[in-house]
Amino acid sequence: MKKICMILFSVCMLLTGYGAKGQSLKDLLNKDNIKKAVETVADKLDVLPENITGTWEYTGAAVRFTSDNVLMSAASELAAGQVEDKLDEYLQKAGLRQGTFSYVFETDSTFTTVFNKMKFPGTYRFSPEADTIELDYGKSERLKGFTIKTQVTVGINSMELLFNADRIIEFIGKISSSSGDTKLKALSSLISQYDGMKIGFGLTKVQD
Repeated sequence: MKKICMILFSVCMLLTGYGAKGQSLKDLLNKDNIKKAVETVADKLDVLPENITGTWEYTGAAVRFTSDNVLMSAASELAAGQVEDKLDEYLQKAGLRQGTFSYVFETDSTFTTVFNKMKFPGTYRFSPEADTIELDYGKSERLKGFTIKTQVTVGINSMELLFNADRIIEFIGKISSSSGDTKLKALSSLISQYDGMKIGFGLTKVQD
């Protein structure tokens, strides 16, 4: 309820802004305008177990710096873009691309990572205080005993999973059978140049 109220309040503020530009009330209450306003305001949802359940397909690499220093933001955005391009390039060569890589989260705290039709099942534990999910692959092929924690951001139809760089590189190496690959080492070297950076995956929800 609180979230809905905040969204409606923000929609009203957005509509007021539109009104300042001389649009009529009819225009302001146009279904498409309201839909766009709500989607803009509600793009990021509170992370809750029910918001992460479903099938999520990979759409591209994601990189973010965790520093709160505002003066560093522009520089970090530039660096993140450079790393993201390199990460995308490597992931493509490793086979991680749209249509080949996805996550499926169930309501019973189980999940499956799918890569090139191979399935890596496990269990997950959600920590609402930190918006993190711990993924435990249990006895999965190639990932036996492997656990990894991810920072999660959920939108209406999108999700971003961000990991500590060293762990996600290990994960990529394991599922693609490319541990020790020269390109992976080059990526690791690039990432090591930056402090406070998380890398991971952008995902889109598959509609039923």
